[in-house]
Amino acid sequence: MSDAGEVDLSKYVATIETRVDSHYANEVVSLGIITELFGMAGGKLSYMLDGDGGFMRAFESLEFLAPVYQGDYVRATARLLAVGRTSRRRQYEAHVVARTYGVGTEPSHGEILDPPLLVARAIGVTVTPKELQRITPASLRRD
Repeated sequence: MSDAGEVDLSKYVATIETRVDSHYANEVVSLGIITELFGMAGGKLSYMLDGDGGFMRAFESLEFLAPVYQGDYVRATARLLAVGRTSRRRQYEAHVVARTYGVGTEPSHGEILDPPLLVARAIGVTVTPKELQRITPASLRRD
């Protein structure tokens, strides 16, 4: 894999933001939902780079740093770190940007978190088969 020093990868950042729900009695959101948000942001990043969704191969690390609650607004971000012939190494982060849980006296109360709360982070590797890399920039192609 090439590292970010060889080619400017900084423009390859994808972000999604959504409200999350919980099915647990304590209103904590499942860790699987956070992992799925990483997948969604990563899929968007794949379309930006290759024009194809690719496939998740592995997480090198996956950390959950703080709970996410029913009604939180979560921003998931995927950043491209390195590009190989078919592999793409990425950094993922999830931040709670707005919260309703425990805020105010009414269920409709909420607040914007400033700064946002980092709740999870990961490093992962995806694969986009060579034949599916339809828009990959020539400077990033490894033949």
